[in-house]
Order: sequence, then C-alpha cells, then structure tokens
Amino acid sequence: MINAAYPFRCCAVCGLQVATCLQIAHLDQNAGNNEPDNLARLCPTHHWMYDAGLYPIDGIRLLRAHWQVTEGRPDHTARMKDAGVKAALTRKRRAAARKAVATRQAITVAG
Repeated sequence: MINAAYPFRCCAVCGLQVATCLQIAHLDQNAGNNEPDNLARLCPTHHWMYDAGLYPIDGIRLLRAHWQVTEGRPDHTARMKDAGVKAALTRKRRAAARKAVATRQAITVAG
C-alpha cells in the first residue's frame, strides 16, 4: 500500500535510500491503521526519534511529500533565485572599493 502511494523509497527525514534499512512507521502509533497517509518510511534512528515524540506528525508528512516530489535530486532554485543579482552587486561593490583604494594611494603618493 505504501509503495503505490509513495513510490520514491527513502527515509522521510534524512533521505536515506538503503531499502534494507528502512522501516514503516505508523504515524498515529496504531499498527492497524494502514492508510497511506498514516504511513512513512523512516530509518531506524528517525523512527525511534519519531516514536519518542521528537518530530511532529505534520513535519513527517511534509518531508515525505518533499521526497516524493524531488526524488532525491537537490533543488536549490529557492535559495538561488537572486544569486545573479547578488553577484552583480558584489562585483559593483568590489570595483568601487578598488577605485577608492587607487584614489587613496594616488593622494598619498602625490601628497
């Protein structure tokens, strides 16, 4: 049931893709509830941490959905959306700093 609903197989928290290490967690702690929304693959460490109450159920569901969309491929677009603008501003500031240094050196030599 979980394989059909969530075909990309990895730990919902860390993304570990070693099939022999993955466990099925029942998010409501009810082993009889095998609805896909109640199931998540977790590595043993994160399964223990979830059962200990260190992760909220909504967090696990969000992470599970994230891995199904990305399928383990990194996606930096959200962080890189303004990288070109920032790089251009950095180049402009460096050029201005070099010009200021040259002007100060010229004044020091002349003075």
